[in-house]
Amino acid sequence: MVIAAFLGIAYAAYDRALDFWPLGFANGLRGLFDLLGGLLLALLIVGILLVWFVSAIAALYDRRFRGMASSFIAIIIVPVCFGTIVTVPLFDPWLWYAIFNKSSFEAAAATSGSSQNSPKFAIIDARDVSTGIAGVGLNHFVALIYSEGDPHKHVYNDSDEEKLGSNSVLTHLYGNFYRRDEYW
Repeated sequence: MVIAAFLGIAYAAYDRALDFWPLGFANGLRGLFDLLGGLLLALLIVGILLVWFVSAIAALYDRRFRGMASSFIAIIIVPVCFGTIVTVPLFDPWLWYAIFNKSSFEAAAATSGSSQNSPKFAIIDARDVSTGIAGVGLNHFVALIYSEGDPHKHVYNDSDEEKLGSNSVLTHLYGNFYRRDEYW
């Protein structure tokens, strides 16, 4: 069951790492990690899940119900751990990036071009974190935003909100920090 938890966490960590690692930084290594790493890790997980399923059926045939139950529980643990790591905001690398660099990001937002009467708003960091083969999948752009007011008003204009509403997601990270994911 520990191996099952490790497999689910490893694939989720792989997914989260590619969500933070920009294309421009060590592009060759990232491309190799993106194309081969995900495929090999997915094949490894599917192979192990298949072996556990066969062992559960064999244990059922031999009437070893504890062995069967442990194999089925191990199969269930993999997607549960994956789903937990992917959905819980505590495991988001953008959250920790905002926490560790909070003072410098707030200083950068203070020096941005917003007027003194309006709440501060600044796009701190924007990255292209697209994965897969070019032209096959969606392009994925992530922006770290600092906003003391309503970030929806700054991010979307009235005309842009309808256009970007279907392919853009704004997530609150920490304090005044927000993450915007855009898919094209």
